[in-house]
Amino acid sequence: MNSAIQQSISRFARPLRFGVVGLSGIVVNSAILWVLVRELHLAVTLGSVIATEAAILSNFLLNDRWTFRGASERLFTQRLLRFNGVALGGMAITAGILTALAGSTQLPLLIANVLAVGAATGWNYIVNSRWTWNTPQVASHTTQVAVSASATCDLRPATCDLEEVAA
Repeated sequence: MNSAIQQSISRFARPLRFGVVGLSGIVVNSAILWVLVRELHLAVTLGSVIATEAAILSNFLLNDRWTFRGASERLFTQRLLRFNGVALGGMAITAGILTALAGSTQLPLLIANVLAVGAATGWNYIVNSRWTWNTPQVASHTTQVAVSASATCDLRPATCDLEEVAA
């Protein structure tokens, strides 16, 4: 495979993996939503919030281990809290659209849900890829600092390269 094709595949691999994880989240969300609303008779909005949170947790684990593996130096709990925070925006988008569609259209519940989740997907990817798994600026960029006339050090830990000084 030539280099340009490999670069194209590489460039789209992460968004594609995020999409695959998102599809699995739709399955989790839809199955739980169906049980909560149709079998347990919860209100659509409450069922949507609970189902969405379950899907958020599932998606985080899959994205953390597959889509963004090794992409951040943040602690697991920091990534989880950030992902969940971002997903709350997605949850609000999903719940609002689902409630509107369920109340004003004749769409079947699961079709309306897929449309609502799809509307939140762009938000979730962009914000998570830039905030949840993005390495902090200091750790992700090489900054050279003059230590002496013969040495430079990167500000990241353990990356100091000293040049030999000719006597």
